[in-house]
Amino acid sequence: MAATLKDIIEKAAAVIVERGHVVAFSGAGISSESGIPTFRDRGGLWDRFEAGSSGGIVGVIASYPEQAADILEELLITLRNAVPNPGHFALAELEQLGLLDAVITQNIDNLHRDAGNTRVHELHGNIYRLRCLACGKKGFRKREEFLAEFDRLIHVMRSKRISDIFSLMPSCECGGMLRPDFVSFGEPVQELHDSVNAAERCRVMLVLGTSGVVYPAAAIPGRARDAGAQIIEINPQKSALTRTAHYYLQGQSGIVLPKLVEEVIKKLP
Repeated sequence: MAATLKDIIEKAAAVIVERGHVVAFSGAGISSESGIPTFRDRGGLWDRFEAGSSGGIVGVIASYPEQAADILEELLITLRNAVPNPGHFALAELEQLGLLDAVITQNIDNLHRDAGNTRVHELHGNIYRLRCLACGKKGFRKREEFLAEFDRLIHVMRSKRISDIFSLMPSCECGGMLRPDFVSFGEPVQELHDSVNAAERCRVMLVLGTSGVVYPAAAIPGRARDAGAQIIEINPQKSALTRTAHYYLQGQSGIVLPKLVEEVIKKLP
């Protein structure tokens, strides 16, 4: 008889309690449960630009100001309404229990930090963090301050006057232009070295809401497994990573992950 979801949750929880040192690897699925659209998947936001677009977000704004304004406006509307879901809070609880070492995420929405996770490796950056194009310094903006700045920028982008657009971009104390620190066209992923190190040190990896087709990020669960970690996947449908998983829990992260953490708590000594 095939194992039920409850059976698999109990087995996966036992592995987490026995082995500890969990690292979560999250993709767009966990954010989509909070209303955040996908960016790189087919039909996602970046699919609206021509193939081969480059120059990062600044190059996109310069080349396609009106189109970029539409997309940024859509993104900011969703960011205003997005809050962490039960899956995010379950990961924060795992960290508080001393079982979760880190979160590796492909999402840029800051929801893991908002939920309470403190050790987050963001492969595609963070939209609320700004980076200076001159000196490279990074820093977070307050949420409402950031959203207000980009409201003004979007309005000017529709004028298509490039000089006006860039005059509104925030500036660093060194005088350089600040840009949102998320990965766009032609840019390498961030924090890959730290993410791989975390994956290779963990004893359990939770794979959450990712299709496993965007590289180099998709290689990370395999690195964890090769180093001896047990892989627990939570996804509504099987993914390209399911074959590497020791346990597959079918369902949304926001539903299944809290049940898994509840079972973990029951099994703690």
